[in-house]
Amino acid sequence: MPLTATQLNDLPHTLAAICEKLRAADPDIVAIVQFGSSVYAPDLACDVDLLVITQRRKDPSVYWDATMDAPCWVDVIPVETSRGKMTPHLALGVRTVSRLLWGDREAVERMVTEVAVPTFDEAREVLTVGEGMMQMAAAETRQTAREAYRRNAFNTLFDAARLAAMCFLDTEESRWGELRRQLPAPFAERFRAIIDELHVAIWYHRDLPLVDVEEEYQAWRERVEQFINDLEKAASGA
Repeated sequence: MPLTATQLNDLPHTLAAICEKLRAADPDIVAIVQFGSSVYAPDLACDVDLLVITQRRKDPSVYWDATMDAPCWVDVIPVETSRGKMTPHLALGVRTVSRLLWGDREAVERMVTEVAVPTFDEAREVLTVGEGMMQMAAAETRQTAREAYRRNAFNTLFDAARLAAMCFLDTEESRWGELRRQLPAPFAERFRAIIDELHVAIWYHRDLPLVDVEEEYQAWRERVEQFINDLEKAASGA
């Protein structure tokens, strides 16, 4: 269920209280960041996603206990500064839309810039995120909310293709324009079609298919999955 109007109105106070509890529970925290749907579409969000950057990660129960009394569901993802790079999907999510609630902005920028090179399996896992969004869209009665879920589902397919391109090129570069430039033909042309339709037209311009949205989504999902498989095959030299 989406956050209620009362929960949304109280969210700034709720987040401030959670930050205090998290900092008390883990004195090594250097930054707390809100990201995900509660930032870019708060009226559609079902929970609040928080990235906690800490110098020494504690047991997961420490963070759960600090948020258990919150009036809405809070998902805390603790990341340790000394334990290597963040996963690409998490870093891309934070880099795209996020809000610093407390701490060192430069520490956040370092964490989301130093992204690990993704794997093809990670790219495929992202495809399942879009499936979940389409299921939420099917259950949604409000037109605006339904369209928002659908747009996010299509854009998730773009994210999966982008991760696969990063893996193929063995690069931490995530800018889609640069990835398209580095991909060999015909992959560059296929990736450009994915960018133009899924990321630019549907995500930015809100140009959803007028009919048969579910069928169009499944067609694009198969197309993106084939793109991932073909990149993996080419990378292996098969």
